[in-house]
Amino acid sequence: MARAGEDRLTAIFAKHPTPGAVKTRLCPPLAPHEAARLSEAMLRDAVARARAGAFRTALVFAPAERAGWFQEAFPEVAEQWPQAGAGLGARLAGFVAQAFERGLARTLVILGSDQPLVPLACIEEAHARLEQGADCVLGPDLGGGYYLVGLRRSVPELFTEVRMSSADMAAATRRLARARGLTVAELPAHPDVDLPADLEHLRTALAARVDLPFVDHTRRALAELALSTP
Repeated sequence: MARAGEDRLTAIFAKHPTPGAVKTRLCPPLAPHEAARLSEAMLRDAVARARAGAFRTALVFAPAERAGWFQEAFPEVAEQWPQAGAGLGARLAGFVAQAFERGLARTLVILGSDQPLVPLACIEEAHARLEQGADCVLGPDLGGGYYLVGLRRSVPELFTEVRMSSADMAAATRRLARARGLTVAELPAHPDVDLPADLEHLRTALAARVDLPFVDHTRRALAELALSTP
């Protein structure tokens, strides 16, 4: 008998926390090694959060040659695949196509690893909306992009015909999806952590919500950064 949530797959798109290659827009105020430390902390919390949900969890990582690091760092995540393609849009489109072609899931939700304030309930709600008939689910962030996208089938143009990481990425994706006849459901907006202002918002939010789950690594990293960053 299949376990509850077996047909649901949540994929975390993640980059290896290499100093100078992750969270570069946080530098300054952070140094590259501090930005990498925070990136790894948020990734570890993202994995812990996802694994508590009623779905399977996968890591879709980059670069491919760091597969060993991801396997060693997250042995509890059995499903791990390297990202493939030139640019984020191509990598997303390729992964979604393979996931559905291989029958890995009936509902697929993809999110990044830099949204520690996005609750587990949002991820589960995305799967539920897809099961209830939505073709696409978007979780908009506060900068015009989205922190989450969910699909019931491959629609590559949602990624290849929309400029990734742009100020109107969520709106453009929504327009294109509806133009293709897709039913779009939207989740509440939540912040990610890309800019110095996002970092300060995160500090404030975590200080105000001491009982927030799945942020232990992020809290520790921020505490360390507070000691080393003016």
